[in-house]
Amino acid sequence: MRIIISCLLLAMIFSVSHVFATSSLDQINQKVCDRFEEDLSRLAAIMEEVRRREGITETRVAFGGVDTAIESADYQITYAAEAIAYQRYKKPESISGLKSSLGVLKNKVLQAKTAVGKAIHE
Repeated sequence: MRIIISCLLLAMIFSVSHVFATSSLDQINQKVCDRFEEDLSRLAAIMEEVRRREGITETRVAFGGVDTAIESADYQITYAAEAIAYQRYKKPESISGLKSSLGVLKNKVLQAKTAVGKAIHE
């Protein structure tokens, strides 16, 4: 699992820097959001497997109030997914503003990754 999560991190970092060669700011925004969504999908799949192995059948946590590492990971994944949805529909004004927004988004995805790592080792 650590290898998978480390590969996800490297792919996210590469995605942000590689995609800036594209022409329009909106295209850049969409491509990075697509990549972050792929990463979150992988993290969500990992959590589905963790919950299956633990026999947990509850739905994901949406508004905090988490008591376990598994609930925390689910919350962070949901939080990052909502941030991606918001970012996808934001209209970038400048490249510096876009870089800043995508940096914030990257940190939210990394928080989800960290929470999933903790849930795996709980």
